[in-house]
Amino acid sequence: MKTISAFFLLFMFICPARSSAQFFSTDDKLKDEMFLREVKVIDEFIERFNDEKTSFIRKEYEKQKRAYDLPRKEIFISLFNLDNPQWNKNTYLEEFFRDVSDSLHPPHIAFTDTNWYSEANCTFAYNKKNIEIPLILQIQITKNHGAKWMIAGIGDNPVFTGVSSSILDPEGHKAKEGFKFIATSSYATNFVELRNTFADKKDILDYFEPALLATDKAKQFINLILQNKIDFKYVKDIKFHFFQLPNWIFVVEQFDRKSLNSGWLINDVKKVPDAEKDGVKKQLLQR
Repeated sequence: MKTISAFFLLFMFICPARSSAQFFSTDDKLKDEMFLREVKVIDEFIERFNDEKTSFIRKEYEKQKRAYDLPRKEIFISLFNLDNPQWNKNTYLEEFFRDVSDSLHPPHIAFTDTNWYSEANCTFAYNKKNIEIPLILQIQITKNHGAKWMIAGIGDNPVFTGVSSSILDPEGHKAKEGFKFIATSSYATNFVELRNTFADKKDILDYFEPALLATDKAKQFINLILQNKIDFKYVKDIKFHFFQLPNWIFVVEQFDRKSLNSGWLINDVKKVPDAEKDGVKKQLLQR
């Protein structure tokens, strides 16, 4: 199958800007347009993907008294990292683009859907050195119909070797639904809230999914936290893995650059039959 060239996508994306040369007559106006086009947070990515009438970009056009004349396909193209050279090798890109940009029956994604994951590459201090342990977080719906992030997977690291998988719980911990949680907005600050999460040793189990807590790796990780052997410092980078679309998985990453194509953008697309998605999830969660 013929693929869509990244250069073709880029041409389609910047054509409207070129046709409005007067609009870019000053550096300030170009900066304003770059700010407008930047996908600043994952909520905004979801808005644009769904082409929502209340999206940030539509509201900004209205505030600037500009007619919103961006077709859904152009907005969708702008959500790709157009600098990724792998697009020319992706044999499914054209099919994905056709499926998702369908104007008659467009698919939608949702922040409060549990079928997507945040992969946070976390830096911890261990023996006066920095180590990296990826944590996979998933949105969960609470009993009162709210939402929260929970730790659903833990990546590998040699630091787990020889650590006990029997958690000592002197406080007689009992999980309290909704009592302690990681706020849904935490991703916008690079999950800095994880510092408070891991400092909350009395209730630390509340932040982990039960299925993950049943694994030896989770118990080893928690023991390292409880015994002060590792100390959370910061999240180095984040990826979002979306499993919400039938037969597709795509990955969104952040690209901080001075460009009309910046912010949270699609950087990988895979065609995966729904029957095989559970296997991909297990690999991501490393359970």
